[in-house]
Amino acid sequence: MDLSTIIIIIAQILGIISWLLLLYSYTREDIDELLYVQIGVCVFDVISYLMLGADAGLLICLVELIKTWLYYKTDKDREIFIVSIFIYILIGLLTIRHWYACLPVIGSLLDSFGASRDSKTANACSIISNTLWTIYDILILSFVGAFNDIVVVLCNISVLFLGYSRLMHISKFRIVKYGYLTKKTINKIYGLDLKNYGIENTWDPKYQKEVYKRNEDSLFAIKYKHELCGYINYINIVPEEYQRFKRLKKMPHKIDLDKIIKYKANRKAYIVFESINVKKEYEKEQTINMICKKISSFIKQKQRQRIYIHGILGFALTEFEENVYLSLGFTKIKDLGERIKLYELSEDDVKEIYLNESNVRLFR
Repeated sequence: MDLSTIIIIIAQILGIISWLLLLYSYTREDIDELLYVQIGVCVFDVISYLMLGADAGLLICLVELIKTWLYYKTDKDREIFIVSIFIYILIGLLTIRHWYACLPVIGSLLDSFGASRDSKTANACSIISNTLWTIYDILILSFVGAFNDIVVVLCNISVLFLGYSRLMHISKFRIVKYGYLTKKTINKIYGLDLKNYGIENTWDPKYQKEVYKRNEDSLFAIKYKHELCGYINYINIVPEEYQRFKRLKKMPHKIDLDKIIKYKANRKAYIVFESINVKKEYEKEQTINMICKKISSFIKQKQRQRIYIHGILGFALTEFEENVYLSLGFTKIKDLGERIKLYELSEDDVKEIYLNESNVRLFR
């Protein structure tokens, strides 16, 4: 068996691993976990294309990997989209040694175009795109890759007749943690708070930024496609401040910045959900279910990191927030005014509802 045959076999094996990881990713409910697994898929695809000498496929997979990460972790969607178009064209110009090298470039351009349009257009573009990728993969001897592409084409065709398929894309409605908070995002949060809470219960943008600087692990963005449609703001505070909040007779306008701390392993955590705010049109049962899954995942993740949650407080200024807290198992402990309520998930509730027995024994 010559070296070229061995390389082709190894490339197929890497393709199989990529396919298995892809299937596994569709069993993940948490969007962050799903994203990380699918990034692993891209890595195996890149190595496979590298071994087959498929420059165009390799470079496009790298771009898709970076683009997907940026889409989910930043709010620069328009800029990412525009830059990616130019990069795809550049890849086409640099790798067009064979006529079929243009197929994945055209396919990726179609996919990018479809992602900015309605669902039917997106499906149609994806069908054409993956058909082009199928032809490309067959010609470069990536047979497992071609099989994967065919499955995606069939899934997209089924979507046109039967509805949504998880094998098609990551859900367009998702909750993600931002790696940083830009001025654009802060202004969107400010506008949403003004609309739903009123000026008296809205943090000014500068203060919001200062809170985030104290602990960057404090904000989940709720997004539909690439639009910010809501957010979850959670803050880790010192125990004394937590107990003070429980004694309050009205909602505090601001939190003392010196009382906000970072999470540390082998330490207790006292958390305040300052806001769970979404646009009115997204105040639905589906959104509540997604938020509950995200917060449940967050609690379990902190436990795995040996960060022991000893209580969570939640301020409810809207009926939607009340429904979220009740769905999570919180208990109302007091009214803080005409329409503001304070809820709590106690240490015992955290253990009973969210942690299994083995985790409870570790809980301190």
